[in-house]
Amino acid sequence: NAKYDQIICDGKQIGYDVVSYLIRLGHRKISYIGETVNENRYEGYCEALRKAQIPLDEKYVANVTHSTEEGYKGVFNLLDKGCDATAYFCADDITAIGAMRAIKEPGLKIPDDISVISIDDIETSQYLSPMLSTVHIPLEEMGRMAARILIDRIEEGHGEHLKILFPYNIMERQSTAPPGICEMKGEKE
Repeated sequence: NAKYDQIICDGKQIGYDVVSYLIRLGHRKISYIGETVNENRYEGYCEALRKAQIPLDEKYVANVTHSTEEGYKGVFNLLDKGCDATAYFCADDITAIGAMRAIKEPGLKIPDDISVISIDDIETSQYLSPMLSTVHIPLEEMGRMAARILIDRIEEGHGEHLKILFPYNIMERQSTAPPGICEMKGEKE
C-alpha cells in the first residue's frame, strides 16, 4: 500500500519458492543466512517451512547483514555450534560467497554435504566452484522500467501509484542437490 511507484520482484514469494525448491529436493533441515527483521525473504523462508509442516528452528537461522564477511561469520558460527542443516538459503549472492567459504574450510563439500542457494544471480555466481544456484532477478530490465515510469510520472502521464511485479527464475546450478548425495555416491563405489 505504498504511496509511490514500485518496480519489484516479490521477495517473500522468492524466499518461499527457493525453500520449496530445497524441500522438493528432499531437504528438511534448511538454514537461513541473512537479515530477519522486516525481511521479505526471511518471511518467505518461514512460510515455506510452515506449509511443509517443518518447524522453524532458530538454531538454523543466522541473522546477519548482507555481506560476504557476515555470510562467512553466520555460517561459521552455525557450524561451530553443531548445526546439522543439509541446505543453506542465503538472502543474496554476496552473503552466499562467504557462506560457501565457511562450509568448505572444515572440509565439507558443496553440494555433497551441504547445498547452497541464494538470490540475485550476480555475474560472479557463475564463476564460483561449484557454480552457485541462485534466483535470477532481471535488474537491468527493472531499471529501464523504473526510468520509464519516472519519466511518465514527471510528464504527468499517470496519476495512480503503480506497482509492477517482475518475474524471476531459479537458476539451478552445481551448488544444490538432494541431501545425502555423498552417502549415495559411497554406496555406488
